[in-house]
Amino acid sequence: MKNILLLLCLLNSFLVFAQISPDKIDIVRDKWGVAHIYAEKDAEVAYGLAWAHAEDDFKTIQSTLLAGKLMAGRQFGKDGAGIDFFTQFIGAPDVVKEKKDELSPEFLALLDGYIQGINSYAHHHKKEVLHRKLFPVTEDDMLTAFVLSLSAMSGADKVLGDIVANKSFNNPYVGIGSNGIAISKSKTTSGESFLAVNSHQPFEGPASWYEVHLSSEEGWNMLGSLFPGSPTIFHGVNEDLGWAHTVNHPDKMDIYQLRMHPDKKEHYYFDGEILALEKRKAKLKVKILGIPIPISKTYYESVYGPTLKNDHGFFALTFAANQDLKAIQQWYEMTKTKNLEQFKSVVSQLYLPDFNIVYADKDHHIYYVSNAKLPVRNQAYNWRNVLPGDTSATLWSKYHSFEELPQYTDPKAGYLFNMNNTPFNATAYDDNLDSLDFPQEMGFSITDNNRSIRFQNLMSKEEKLSYEDFKRLKFDIQYPDEFQFKENVNIVFELKPENYPEIQKSLEILQEWDRRAEKESIGAGLMKVLISNAKGKEIDRATAVEIVKKSQAQLIDEFGTIEVPLSKLQVHKRGKKEMAIDGLPDVIAPMYTIKMGVGLKEKTYVGESYILLARFGEGLPKLESIMPYGASSKPESPHYTDQMEMFVNKELKPMTLDKEEIYKNAAKVYHPQVE
Repeated sequence: MKNILLLLCLLNSFLVFAQISPDKIDIVRDKWGVAHIYAEKDAEVAYGLAWAHAEDDFKTIQSTLLAGKLMAGRQFGKDGAGIDFFTQFIGAPDVVKEKKDELSPEFLALLDGYIQGINSYAHHHKKEVLHRKLFPVTEDDMLTAFVLSLSAMSGADKVLGDIVANKSFNNPYVGIGSNGIAISKSKTTSGESFLAVNSHQPFEGPASWYEVHLSSEEGWNMLGSLFPGSPTIFHGVNEDLGWAHTVNHPDKMDIYQLRMHPDKKEHYYFDGEILALEKRKAKLKVKILGIPIPISKTYYESVYGPTLKNDHGFFALTFAANQDLKAIQQWYEMTKTKNLEQFKSVVSQLYLPDFNIVYADKDHHIYYVSNAKLPVRNQAYNWRNVLPGDTSATLWSKYHSFEELPQYTDPKAGYLFNMNNTPFNATAYDDNLDSLDFPQEMGFSITDNNRSIRFQNLMSKEEKLSYEDFKRLKFDIQYPDEFQFKENVNIVFELKPENYPEIQKSLEILQEWDRRAEKESIGAGLMKVLISNAKGKEIDRATAVEIVKKSQAQLIDEFGTIEVPLSKLQVHKRGKKEMAIDGLPDVIAPMYTIKMGVGLKEKTYVGESYILLARFGEGLPKLESIMPYGASSKPESPHYTDQMEMFVNKELKPMTLDKEEIYKNAAKVYHPQVE
């Protein structure tokens, strides 16, 4: 009997990881080029996802895979070598070896399907492969890349960069922003519940969104977005529910300075003992003049974790994102949930190291949690600062439970939101949690920003929202009455123009401006230049005057006038297609720009990225979405720029989870290529 059971187990394992037949997978492209993947099994859908995404953006997927394979230096030179060092420094390959056995058979089957798909695409498209040694990729390569990505999202790469550059630092607070909004039926005129998935990621590159619809006969039917190299959707909507992610800013990372022994090299004090650092070598290959040159870089391991030396001493980092592998599995499990109870059960596993979650469902529940895997810390220390690395009093060993995190279920006000602001302003003022009820060492932000203040002001005036009202709020581009930037630009608006003849006209333009970031607004144009010149400055009256003078001089120098609309200063551009666009930093529908060359004119690169709006009522959710450019990153594709005009005009394209409708209106249906 035991032999029969063993044989059945082996047979089942073989079937789960059997070679996938591409002819069992349908890739259905709609008129916008968005891929809808259909197959019997989730693993087959993952194969189709890998193939379809590679058709649209194989180059970017490969940049993620190169990092997972410790080959970024071979392809991208010095910058890539920095990625390879970071991957080894945080111990990503070691975590994979130690923790891989904890992953579920279902997730490993999904991952195997994706790997088969991406390796097959590489085999059939050899001319598109960036490096001849990249393929085939393995399970370990993919998992290493996941650990790397989550660690970078937690800010560990920035801290490491500061250590290498000999900078002084405290724990990082990074991220430009995202919005998540959930409205229950009690707050809508239609009796539907609304959800806005509205992340503000880069428009291109390894952290850019890819929109896709995944559907199997194993209960998977979800539209949403993911990053290059992922086998599952990160946020979006299935038949029953949906959620949005935003970046949150609790204290996710601890930085220690070791107290070194004065005579014994590479030894440090810990609880009165003298311990030796464990020396390690990161093995790197750096492409120089086209030739991969092998080099090594020393780092260390201490009781606190990975450790590095700079001119100021030895520093160690400890954070949750490199402690296990199950975050990506948890995302997959979230996509398969059917109601709030199931969703909370999956989220409560706390494998995701951070990210706010804003949720709505067809049962008209709304929910928000400022999710984070946070250690239980000794409250005698200021954990936001660099910590003493010579005592077990600063060495934590367990995490706060899920129940201890800030979270809301079905608040009386009927709405929840997060815009990277404090989790203690997430609904109506009377329903908000009190920050004093949470341990200070958790480090949750208690501040708001322009977006959250503006949204809360708007919602306080709304009795009930129609869907058009909901979209109006989501696309709002007006600042609140008082600016909430890190730099106090409010002082500029307090200066009396008649007291400053040199800049009188500029001050009048700014102070008469309606604070809307409209592309034809002269006030918005001047404000854009002013924000750039104010960045990083401590502003008093004298500094405020100088910032306005500089902004005025730049505009006159380039345009001969200070009356320059925003449309002359920023554009939405890809390839040869270029158009003016609304938006400034930290309005609800923001835009952030980078230089295109000499001069003040810049192009968007971060801001409104993937937008998905959902209405939950009778039947399947009603969906609309938009991408900044299009479904493909290949210039020769008709879908390289075909969503740009709608994006600029704040228009959305209709989407659906209805299989019959998708096939009926398909632009193309095909299987991944068969040899």
